[in-house]
Amino acid sequence: MDENIDKSLSRTGRYVIYSIWIQSQLSDLIILNRNKGIINDFNSQEIIPSILREQRYIFWEKDFREVKEIFETEFSSLLTTEVKMVLSSIYYLRNAIVHSHVSVGRKYLLYKPKNEKIVQSIKETLTIKNKSDENLNVPEIFKIDFSKDSLYFENMQVIKNFDEVFLKMICEKIGVFHPKIR
Repeated sequence: MDENIDKSLSRTGRYVIYSIWIQSQLSDLIILNRNKGIINDFNSQEIIPSILREQRYIFWEKDFREVKEIFETEFSSLLTTEVKMVLSSIYYLRNAIVHSHVSVGRKYLLYKPKNEKIVQSIKETLTIKNKSDENLNVPEIFKIDFSKDSLYFENMQVIKNFDEVFLKMICEKIGVFHPKIR
């Protein structure tokens, strides 16, 4: 397989896994915030409190959008417009990746949003290339090429900052040790 194709596919998979990790942290923070009485046990013990385990199973069945919306409601007083945009960018890129056309014969994925609202949201929050810009006869199709270091590292930095700055701050606000949910 071509080196750039392999690099792009590997990086794309890594991005999806890290976005799942963010979703897991969002879920844990929601559950812990709703069950403040278990936070001390969660912080001090290796064994996960049973209510957290049980609630995790429920959240595992939800998609990223649902978890994101619940998180935004649960922590609305702590969310700035910028933080919401960052979380939306993680969501939209993850969604674009998992609904893309993938080929091992090219180094990029192609994503066609299902409606104009999603097209606009992607244009507002992401820096992926719109393939339509290259050829006006092509409908809104986005090209995700993680073989390009700048695109990949920029988007991974978004996840890193969201975790290390914002999620850490949420943990501190509700009394959760950040390393415990990471």
